[in-house]
Amino acid sequence: MRSFQEQVCCSQVDVVIGKDYVEELNSINGRKAVVFSKNLKLEGLEADLLIPLDDGEQAKDLSTVLSIVREMFEKGFDRGDYVIAVGGGTVLDVVGFASSIYLRGLKLVNVPTTFLGMVDAGIGGKTGVNFQGIKNVLGTFYQPSKIVIDLKFLRTLPIEELKKGMAEVIKYSLTLDKELYDYLSLNKDRVMAKDEDALEEVVYRSVKDKLGVVKQDEREEKGIRIVLNFGHTIGHAIEAGSDFKVPHGYAISVGMVCEAKIAEEMGYSEEGVVEDVLWLLQLY
Repeated sequence: MRSFQEQVCCSQVDVVIGKDYVEELNSINGRKAVVFSKNLKLEGLEADLLIPLDDGEQAKDLSTVLSIVREMFEKGFDRGDYVIAVGGGTVLDVVGFASSIYLRGLKLVNVPTTFLGMVDAGIGGKTGVNFQGIKNVLGTFYQPSKIVIDLKFLRTLPIEELKKGMAEVIKYSLTLDKELYDYLSLNKDRVMAKDEDALEEVVYRSVKDKLGVVKQDEREEKGIRIVLNFGHTIGHAIEAGSDFKVPHGYAISVGMVCEAKIAEEMGYSEEGVVEDVLWLLQLY
């Protein structure tokens, strides 16, 4: 189990990796609205309001956000209360947005249940929904007060979903973290076998890498956070062009290769970058 804190602008973000999420959430004092993916069974979790939610791009809609706000309003939730998001990337994006606009902000706790959520969507404070077929047109920057990453969720996660999340991890290793690149190169079998120690290392380094960038440029105003968009310009176009049938991880994998090739051709990177990107992506 690992835990650490990061100061992001005016917010302190507490991160807990490898601890039972029910135990951690039940230790929080205060009223709690838990918004969770419909396919999860929340056994033993204490909550004042439970809101099940679809987990998929179709749920990333303003109507979903307003339905969450409506339920909290009807139950009298106030600014000192907690909103807890338990699910994949869609649930985290939607609940984060709802938390940020209700009474100008409730305390947000993210509990990502997918690998992609653990290494990317649950971190960094970007919230949002799609609008008129375009990804994340409506949204806010809003940091969670706590991120709880329970690696037990990954035990039943299909290998295909693990591969989709690895695209973001590989992005960090290529742009920010040579040690992570080396670790991925040497530990492919352990990672893909879902060895818990290996996954804890990968998740820990990914979260540290992303928050290390976000705390320097939370709102993308200094040109620092743009490094996290490697592969995403082309990747988002692929997602939108496929009507979101191509998963995010696969789309940005293609995006990273294309953008690396463009950088090589324009002289912004040295030769061999494309080969490095391709090699690690193909390894996983």
